[in-house]
Amino acid sequence: MTYHSRILILTAGYGEGHLLASIALKEHFLKLGVEFVQVIDLMQEAHPVINKISCNVYKGSFGAARYGFNYYGWSYYLTQDAKSHNPLLTVLNRLGYRHLKNIVSNYHPDVIINTFPYGAAPAVGRAFGIPTYTIITDYVIHARWLHPHIHKYYVATNELKRDMLNVGIHESHIEVTGIPVREAFETNQRIHKNRKMVLLFASSHPNGELTEELIKKLQFIDGYHLTVVCGRNKKLEQILNNRFDNFPNVTIYGFVEQITELMSQASCIISKAGGLTLAESLTLQIPVFIYRPFPGQEKDNAIYFSRKGAAAISHDINHLLEQIERFLTNSSYAKRLKSQMAALNQTKAADTIVKDILKNLYDRKSATYS
Repeated sequence: MTYHSRILILTAGYGEGHLLASIALKEHFLKLGVEFVQVIDLMQEAHPVINKISCNVYKGSFGAARYGFNYYGWSYYLTQDAKSHNPLLTVLNRLGYRHLKNIVSNYHPDVIINTFPYGAAPAVGRAFGIPTYTIITDYVIHARWLHPHIHKYYVATNELKRDMLNVGIHESHIEVTGIPVREAFETNQRIHKNRKMVLLFASSHPNGELTEELIKKLQFIDGYHLTVVCGRNKKLEQILNNRFDNFPNVTIYGFVEQITELMSQASCIISKAGGLTLAESLTLQIPVFIYRPFPGQEKDNAIYFSRKGAAAISHDINHLLEQIERFLTNSSYAKRLKSQMAALNQTKAADTIVKDILKNLYDRKSATYS
């Protein structure tokens, strides 16, 4: 069936997660026959200079936090419980407003979807009579995501829904679906190739010295191969390749296009606690070991998963090594960890979200024409 609706998805470049969620949604809209789906990084288009500076500041905050200058974490927690009329949120919610109005005027979308907390979207949507939906791509609540004119929120857990109800969001505006992941994760939910492999996402900790120290320790896990992914950090990839070129138990990659296949071969993953990374790991049922989570949403995500028994947190390399070796050698612990992951997993989130948005859209159109 072909739908002639126009879908506008707003994303951002602060980490990969928001874009990956947008791609997952676009895949499912196209799969269901929606012909016009546009994904836009609103900050990049509307405020390219501010966007470049803020992205660099965001990335730089990871290194600064290691030395106690935790400016991102401070700002995150300072505004976590802010009200919608908070002056800072009011300013942030105006970013991209004029540019988004021009996009909407030219593209004429039937629906606006946020995978990043753009307050300008519901304001513009309300002005044009267009419903706006928000996909919360974390496992914790933050005031930046909340806006009085969102048509519906799609969230990861019942606990997140409860927290939103407690701050006044109406129950009819919240749907527990999980976080949308790309179709490859849904269709390849476990490619068992009997390869004993520990997968380290080095881009989670871009400091070269720290990553080298991790690799030196992890390579000695008996009977396991260590695979390291540097992502788009070409400098780190070159450093690690030069340093570990002659280590038979270590393989270094840069950016991996088919990351699903690589993840599905892993026995476990060492990574940051980004919402999308955790959702992808849940889908593949591959345990995540979180090393030194960054203050802010990643730390809160990590704490949530740890409390649920679905991930392990460490701040010391030897402790990390102990946790991984326990998982690899203690079958009862491994079984319990995977069981908790299975309990948290929400299957087919992208499909559920897309179908619900389309149903709401066509119910709305039917009501208009009746």
